[in-house]
Amino acid sequence: MDPGTTCGKRSAQTLGSAPVVASWQVCSNDPLERRRFADLATTLALPGSPAGPKNRLRHVVRIETEGGVWFLKVFGRTQWKNRLHFALSRPFASSDAERELRVTEALRAAGQATPVPVAYGRDGAKSFYLCRALEGTSLADLLAQGTLPAGLAPTVANHCGRLLRDGFLLPDLSADHVFVAGEAGAWQLAVLDLHNGQLGSPGAVPRRVLVRVLRRFARSVRQLPVSWPQALRFAVRLVRAAGRGDEVRGLLGRLPPFSTAARYEVAGKSVAYATRNPERDLREQAMLARVWPGRPGETVLDLPCGAGRLLPMLRERFGHRVVHGDGAVAMLRQARAAAEHPAPSTAADALAMPFADGCVDGVVMFRFLHHLAPELRQQALAEACRTARRFVVVSFFHPCSFHHLQRRLRQLGGGAPTRFAVRLGALRREFLRHGFVLQTTAADLPYARDLWLASFVRA
Repeated sequence: MDPGTTCGKRSAQTLGSAPVVASWQVCSNDPLERRRFADLATTLALPGSPAGPKNRLRHVVRIETEGGVWFLKVFGRTQWKNRLHFALSRPFASSDAERELRVTEALRAAGQATPVPVAYGRDGAKSFYLCRALEGTSLADLLAQGTLPAGLAPTVANHCGRLLRDGFLLPDLSADHVFVAGEAGAWQLAVLDLHNGQLGSPGAVPRRVLVRVLRRFARSVRQLPVSWPQALRFAVRLVRAAGRGDEVRGLLGRLPPFSTAARYEVAGKSVAYATRNPERDLREQAMLARVWPGRPGETVLDLPCGAGRLLPMLRERFGHRVVHGDGAVAMLRQARAAAEHPAPSTAADALAMPFADGCVDGVVMFRFLHHLAPELRQQALAEACRTARRFVVVSFFHPCSFHHLQRRLRQLGGGAPTRFAVRLGALRREFLRHGFVLQTTAADLPYARDLWLASFVRA
């Protein structure tokens, strides 16, 4: 917080017929900001635009007027586990917005750059946090633009590791939440999105916090031009700067695979995949037949196609024109080698399909979603729904199963999460957002084994 900043203004409002006390504390000494954001009602009435996708608990509004840009974070409610966490850990707070303010104050008091706080408040279950826009560009945007200066990545890794080691436990650190300003050699680094932060004691960072930070960084660059060796070097440097250099191998071993496609580029891996477990393959294809919604003559995109094991069934049994796509070139080659009449194929990322909207009748994603963390799964499903005119068929792992319980026990023992489960209800909601409804499902020994299949058709 800037020197001399005060947080003492409160206002009461009446919304509708029921009186609701809304608190609003202005944390800025700037006369323009004190007038413009004098109370909560005035602030909410300002024209704004979404600063990112909403989620069920919070959203961010960008407010741009003459004189500057500000961001208003709106927290729908503070979850009970967060309330407990905020009451038992420093800096103590009663809401997400207040926690963001207190962590920001602590960082700024230590000379660290963050967005300048302007105001915060509450209105019933909701809480609000207003801050100035940061100067500079996020690390993620620099990577996406291909303008990352040499030497910046290790500088960011060292900076984030030192922040953690100094007792600023910021589990949401990622390439999206580190901003860079200034020139090469004199970079100014700032961090944001701090409401999950916590103040601890300087020293070696708790393993759970460090693992979460590494996972967040990995997720934030998966769709950016970052190779696995580059990501590995960044992670190793961050771990060492955080004071856990003697545990590098163990910590990195707890991370999920950086790329689900890269593993199949290893020599011999695609051949081994094509020939494994033929009995299971027949059982799963029988399940697929039970849910299949396609019509003869329709075009189906099989992505990721793997070794092309669905091609005979889709082409000969169902009468489809088939297109193969996969992120691993080795798998595409294996699929072509295995077929007498190979399907047209292209290297394609399931999270950013290189196809026009509605260019095929259906998309099938078989034995793929369980490799993806929730936000990546949602991205893959959005791409499938965009590309398919009429239907999408997916397989997924159900969390209510003996197999999933075994995996969870291994994770509790320190194993890395390599498979991700999802409930059918969550899938239905995700598909419904894109205009698709559930047609039917099939399961392989439901609640014992974890594999399920589901077909969705455009409403």
